[in-house]
Amino acid sequence: MLQEMLPYHALTLTTFGKWDKVLAEPLPPEDIRFSYGMASYATGVAHAAKGEWAEAQAALDAVTTIDAATPDGAEGKTSLSVAVHALSGEIATRRGDLDAGIDHFRDAAKIEDAGLYFEPPKWYHPIRHSLGAALLKAGRHAEAEKVYQEDLRRFPENGWSLFGLAQALRAQGKDTEAAAVDARFRRAWPDADVTLTASRF
Repeated sequence: MLQEMLPYHALTLTTFGKWDKVLAEPLPPEDIRFSYGMASYATGVAHAAKGEWAEAQAALDAVTTIDAATPDGAEGKTSLSVAVHALSGEIATRRGDLDAGIDHFRDAAKIEDAGLYFEPPKWYHPIRHSLGAALLKAGRHAEAEKVYQEDLRRFPENGWSLFGLAQALRAQGKDTEAAAVDARFRRAWPDADVTLTASRF
């Protein structure tokens, strides 16, 4: 349990796109493998967001190695396997290879969906937020709409997917539907001090 909690500050900073703060966080000791792997994932996303590709790849290599050394069914395996594809997707998408990024995010979603139900979920944010954002970047608006609808079925009225869904609808010219979703988003996000530009920073 403690291993799961150690990287959560860095993961929360990652959720909100605080890249410099993520990179300022010290990594856990390498012998605490799960925590080290998840913190490495967070630093990899931050490096990718800053265009620091060698550092992002080094972080991905660390996560991949830890995942490969973690047996199926072991504690933390689901999160580590999701992290490999999620970070691969972040790197590919931010480098402009949208198709590869989308494929990785879809693979991550399959792993996330196949995991046993836990509350809170084992993976720290719904991966469909990343998948939907990548689909929108690729101009695949109808697919993004379906992804956000599915995420809202699983996590009702969450602001991240409501925001992405409104974007997907508006991009398809479904302005009336988009306006209705905008209203739902405002109800879900009334006092937030974070301004979204996508469903994932």
